[in-house]
Amino acid sequence: MTPERLIIESMLIIADKNGEDVPMMLNPAQVEIDETLSGRDLYPKARQEGVSSYFLARYFVKCLSQRNVRAVIISHDRESTQRLLLRVHKFIKMMDPKPVINHASKNEITFPKMDSMIYLGTAGARKFGRGDTITHLHCSEVAFWPEAQELVTGLLQAVPRSGEVAMESTGNGKGNYYHKMCMDAASGKSHYKLHFLPWHTFPEYDLAVTDQQADDIIATLDADIEEDILYHNYNLSPGQLLFRRERLAELNWDINGFKQEYPMSLDECFQASGSGLFDKVRYEETKDWKRINGNLSILEPHPIRGHSYILGADVSGGVGKDRSTCQILDLSTLEQVGEWSDDSTTPDDFANIISTLAKRFNNAFVTVESNNYGITTLDRLKDIYPRQLIYYEAKRTPRGANEFQTVMNLGFRTTAKTKPFIIGKLRSMLTTDIVIHSIHLKNELDTFVEHDDGTLGAVEGCFDDLVMALAVGLAGINRAALYGPSFNDSQAVVEYDDPFSFENVVEKFRGRNSTGHYLSRQTPIIDPSI
Repeated sequence: MTPERLIIESMLIIADKNGEDVPMMLNPAQVEIDETLSGRDLYPKARQEGVSSYFLARYFVKCLSQRNVRAVIISHDRESTQRLLLRVHKFIKMMDPKPVINHASKNEITFPKMDSMIYLGTAGARKFGRGDTITHLHCSEVAFWPEAQELVTGLLQAVPRSGEVAMESTGNGKGNYYHKMCMDAASGKSHYKLHFLPWHTFPEYDLAVTDQQADDIIATLDADIEEDILYHNYNLSPGQLLFRRERLAELNWDINGFKQEYPMSLDECFQASGSGLFDKVRYEETKDWKRINGNLSILEPHPIRGHSYILGADVSGGVGKDRSTCQILDLSTLEQVGEWSDDSTTPDDFANIISTLAKRFNNAFVTVESNNYGITTLDRLKDIYPRQLIYYEAKRTPRGANEFQTVMNLGFRTTAKTKPFIIGKLRSMLTTDIVIHSIHLKNELDTFVEHDDGTLGAVEGCFDDLVMALAVGLAGINRAALYGPSFNDSQAVVEYDDPFSFENVVEKFRGRNSTGHYLSRQTPIIDPSI
């Protein structure tokens, strides 16, 4: 228990939901916040769990008990700001003895004995300049702020490293500033700590029901609104299901709208808007999906001896703009078992990463996008990883009358012709075959669209590198299947012919028929135009 909580629960009075004046006792969500503060905290959450109320009380107590506190609380609209101001005045009115205060303005209350102050305002109403210092900053409903990035960045310039920053919000779609902040924190690529506060762990959302009401609710579980899954798989109580039914009725039975207001997972918190291409995805959260480090996540207990894996890779320049990414699937189950991403790895170093990951996953079959920087990655990869386990494309070019030569190029080239093919294949397989576990991949899938000009890619401000790595990996799935289950054995790779070897090329020429075409032992490349 923090000292602030002790003072809050001992001295502050609030009005409860029945209008009665009662001591402010922290609810479970507020207790969790109080016990896990890091100084840089993000709180994606369900509605009305008391996050802003906690920080209002905490900062008020700070102003009473510490010198030179400069606390700032910013809400998304004027009405919310006024409600917070009324609560502060309630704190002051109900205290005995009352603290000595001054009113510098309608939004600012000062505590002259401690030379401290608290300011409550609306996003964008006041700009904090370089001369300002904020020791404690709370930003409420950031996802709904206009020009959120500009406003938050300006506020943060006034907070020293020793200061506290806490931002909370219900979800407001994907791709906005707050969503990106939370995703970065979830992936370990931010100095902020993520604290997700779902609705189903909040006691106030578990309504009291009689035994008869409970029996009636269980007997009338509605699969159309996912009640059977929530009851049997997630152990929601009849009281929680009743709360959910009441809120759904208020929202005109909009399930996605309910999930955004009352999420059970981080994915539900940030609902995609508009018509994305991947509207049906088999995404499953699991505690077995573990982040190994800031770049790599793996589904435990993979890799499993005897299993075969495929790896798809999308290559960037490694200069902090796009990311180089890998997606790894179990070949037999098509379950996502690994994901790697980084925006600062150079293309040649990325080859080392791919080789290390592929070897770790039982010598996975690798497909690398060969566009742009991919050429550099593949040029390095062919020297450190078995070539027969790297996807290649065979091209026939005329060499003379009735004669052709075969050129084999490593990697998969994404073009205006092939991209719709691999994205369409990915879309189909995600609906019925592939199970994914990465919230970051799910977010990219939700924001992957067909633009007005017919091109495919992420909406403005979002990424699609993880999606492309998965799509590219699937481009090589048929080739990977040819090697069978034995290619995952580290000793088995030498048993297969190198498609780039002299003997293999000669064999292809021997198989040429009179028309100049080849009777290859390899599976023919599927032309996406067919």
